[in-house]
Amino acid sequence: MPHHNIIWVITICLFLTGCLEKEIVDDINIESVEGFDLIGENKVEGTFVVPVYKADQTIENEKFTAISLLNKDILRNAQKESSAPIVNGSLELVLFNKALAEKGVLQLVDGLQRDASIGTGLYLAIVEGETKELLQQNFGTRGIGDHLYNLLKHNIDRRDVPKTNLHIFLSDFYQEGKDPNLPILKKTEDSAEIVGVAVMKEDKYEMTIPNEKLFYFKTLVDKHSNGTVSLEVDGKEEFVSIRSINTDRKFKVKWEGDTPSIYITVSLDGAVREYTGNKVTPKEMKEFQKVLEKKIIKESESMIKEFQEKGVDPIGLGYQAKSRKRGFDYKKWKDETYPTLTVKVKAEVRLISTGITE
Repeated sequence: MPHHNIIWVITICLFLTGCLEKEIVDDINIESVEGFDLIGENKVEGTFVVPVYKADQTIENEKFTAISLLNKDILRNAQKESSAPIVNGSLELVLFNKALAEKGVLQLVDGLQRDASIGTGLYLAIVEGETKELLQQNFGTRGIGDHLYNLLKHNIDRRDVPKTNLHIFLSDFYQEGKDPNLPILKKTEDSAEIVGVAVMKEDKYEMTIPNEKLFYFKTLVDKHSNGTVSLEVDGKEEFVSIRSINTDRKFKVKWEGDTPSIYITVSLDGAVREYTGNKVTPKEMKEFQKVLEKKIIKESESMIKEFQEKGVDPIGLGYQAKSRKRGFDYKKWKDETYPTLTVKVKAEVRLISTGITE
């Protein structure tokens, strides 16, 4: 092949790659967040948010909506509204309104898991009110998808929301003897806040764990590696704040014939950070330890009773029993054993005192 022909071929190749890049980046809409609202009995409205980066560093959220019966059609219907294809390769968050979650989210979640371009680290959350309204908000330099994603991430890493994502949701859903949980968001005047965590019965919303109980809920279903809890000290009008917490839990299943009982030991290491009373003495440290142990037991056991009444098992007690017993009858467990199961919680708290503000 003559020399100049080779140069000509290389030039064409470079020219083609140039075109290809433009095709990929400029002519598609890459969405960051999707929201689904139930309309009427069985229709779903999807809202798709695409961040558009402006020259002045701000981000405008372009939105497309579509109505259909199922997720796959929904994206297709939204495509018709958009001048360029919508791609969900950098999708960070998918929201469902509570009414939709009460009917079940599996069909929509199933559509997400079948889409190879979506990572399993995607966050899922439930919204009180309409997701569409929540997604109308504008956060200027940060797109709404980014803003909500970071809100959830912060509350999972540093606060009391249990670890959650598409992968964890599906694994809890398909695991016999365990139910998923999802964070609940609510629109505020100029942003959004987390108002609790939803416990699902299979893929349907069943009950809410409010914020003030989330510390104890996360201790049961997950682990804290960074948390804060505030306690009222018995008989005194004083509060103590304990933070930088590591928690762990261990399960013991005891069988008498075919009847199990479950013993959960919650262990917690923490530091006393603020105390409205006087200087903290070793005697008071012991007192705080006892107060917190009692509180963990009380909150945990009352929560577990409520789970048994509602027939949900976010802690995975069924899984714990099943994994320790051959020929485990899951149907019998669900219908007969779980509702009346004896569950006892024990707490072991270790505290050190540090940086006390007197």
